[in-house]
Amino acid sequence: MRNLAIMERLGWPGVAGVALLLACLVFYLAATAPARAERDDLAAEKERLATAVAEAGRPAAATAVQKLPPFAQAPELLKQLDALAQKDGVAVTRTSYQVKDEDSHRVFEVELPLKVAYPTLRGYLRDVLALSPTARLDDLDLHRAQASDPALDADVRLSFT
Repeated sequence: MRNLAIMERLGWPGVAGVALLLACLVFYLAATAPARAERDDLAAEKERLATAVAEAGRPAAATAVQKLPPFAQAPELLKQLDALAQKDGVAVTRTSYQVKDEDSHRVFEVELPLKVAYPTLRGYLRDVLALSPTARLDDLDLHRAQASDPALDADVRLSFT
């Protein structure tokens, strides 16, 4: 009887409002419970991945340091560059190099001014970059004195880590 008295006092708009509030509460709980569980799973996965990355980062840095060629191998690298130049028919006018320490690893930079035809230069650079997996072409400047010259002057800067 009491329930009927409350329902009579609320009327049909009040009963519809209470029913709507109850439906919203059920929907809210049904929608947020799985989302909260998924959020907790994602947070646990984030922690697991962060730990895995931290553990994987340490050995990877150690292996990168082990792959670095000793400074004593620098003359051997320069000999290989010269041998490739002779094989490909590239005229090397001079060679300069320097060793830099960047981000806790050693970088061996080589600058080569070359006098060469363009197709020969492409083959030479392909062979040089195949010498080492850590070789990279940092800078390449090409210029000709005249458009009719068969050979061009190329300033090449390579680095090996």
